[in-house]
Amino acid sequence: MKKLFVAFIFILCTNSFASGQEVILIRHAAVYMEHPGWMSRKNAANLREAYDSAPVHQFNPDTVLAKISKRIADTVYVSGLPRSIATGLKLFGDSAQIVSLDLLNEFELHVVWLPAYLPYKGWTGFSRVLWLLGRKHHGTESYDEAKKRVKLVCDFIEQKANNQKQVILVTHGFLNRNIAKELEKRKWTITQNEGKKNLGATILKK
Repeated sequence: MKKLFVAFIFILCTNSFASGQEVILIRHAAVYMEHPGWMSRKNAANLREAYDSAPVHQFNPDTVLAKISKRIADTVYVSGLPRSIATGLKLFGDSAQIVSLDLLNEFELHVVWLPAYLPYKGWTGFSRVLWLLGRKHHGTESYDEAKKRVKLVCDFIEQKANNQKQVILVTHGFLNRNIAKELEKRKWTITQNEGKKNLGATILKK
């Protein structure tokens, strides 16, 4: 009787593991970008634009992969931005299909105008706060539009997770944070929360 009970528990645990779903959100590698002191709004805007095409720092993929679950998904999703694509290829390019989706791009940021000189992070930080408060620049994504896009991303993730059990995204810090928040609302549990730093990962399970 005891052996039957142990066998039942083993089968139950095995089935539970097999039916589990996992999402891994990896932030891209750091990019080569100098921030030379205090600057005008124009220079900050130029740097912000250059950031989207800047190359990433070299890194050891084995060090990154050792901190996440073993890959079982046959596809890895990246954004349409070079830093995400380059990171995804470096991490998984030889072993998985890499699919680029603009849906996974980082939230857009327009550097606001001020009659001042600020450090680069001062410009981007101030601009992001105003964006979060509802300020929208013509031709760029508003915060409300970005939140709707996050929900679409989470719909996509859950659809893929139903079939693949594991979904891996190599995207961006601010986007990852908002994806994780939305998935938590959908009853996913964060088991690792390091996706805010470059090459860090946030892992959620359900």
